[in-house]
Amino acid sequence: MPTYNFKQEAEVYIVSGGTHRIHVTDISFSQTFSEESHSVNTIHSPDDLFEASVINKANVANFSFSVPAIVGSSYTILETLLLNASTFDLYIKTPADVYRLRQSVMTNGSFVIERSRPLRLEISGEASQLYNGVTGFSTSSAVLDRAFIVPKIDVSISGSALDNVVSLSLELQNDVSWTPFTTVNGAFSATTMYPSGFTISKKILAGSITQYLTNDNKSTALTFNSGVSLSVKAGNGLSDAAFRGFSFGPATCTFTNRISTGNIFTQNYDWRMTQNPTNLAAILKYETD
Repeated sequence: MPTYNFKQEAEVYIVSGGTHRIHVTDISFSQTFSEESHSVNTIHSPDDLFEASVINKANVANFSFSVPAIVGSSYTILETLLLNASTFDLYIKTPADVYRLRQSVMTNGSFVIERSRPLRLEISGEASQLYNGVTGFSTSSAVLDRAFIVPKIDVSISGSALDNVVSLSLELQNDVSWTPFTTVNGAFSATTMYPSGFTISKKILAGSITQYLTNDNKSTALTFNSGVSLSVKAGNGLSDAAFRGFSFGPATCTFTNRISTGNIFTQNYDWRMTQNPTNLAAILKYETD
């Protein structure tokens, strides 16, 4: 009887300075290949109208997964790899197979914050090569803590607190440019050519804050500003040393404010960090322990 791969049975591991078991609520990964076609129509074979194909080059592999924010688990590896755009290996283990994404890098991390719902971190990234049928991989026996963080939210702009906040998001983007493996020697010696490395050309840290529009805050609607200080905290224990959750700032940002007209009027602050900190980890934090 065949063994099928079910997503809910997958175990996810990050290998970087050790093996880290990561609890995910969703995951996807794939890699495609480039095809080049050429004509085979010649004087001697004028009726050969279907072109021939050459496939010896792989596109960059892609992956994404969603992680709930968990109390008491050492998930700082996610923060470190995302903020530093460091390389790692990603393993996905199922009852049928083990997959490996070699030379992975996180290109996008969304810190999703909604009232009365657990915090979560949505990660997407790219990798040089996807393997299946991996053997000899040693898994971690660590027990996963499933105590999720349901947040309280504290937001301030230029030192003024925002109340009636419905939801907010933070997103870090690492602009990755891969180096293709297209040298003459590589083209002749490799059956398939995979990307060989990458560089980071730009980082973007931005997000959105959704607030109920009331008679107390109507004066801020349809405004914009730059060079303002923004601070965000979402999690447990906002005002004490036992804080667990996501925090950002204070950092210099720019924002524009727009009105959304649903069943209830809201206003949205769309913001972007313009500061260049010497240590990004001191401004954007995922605190778990």
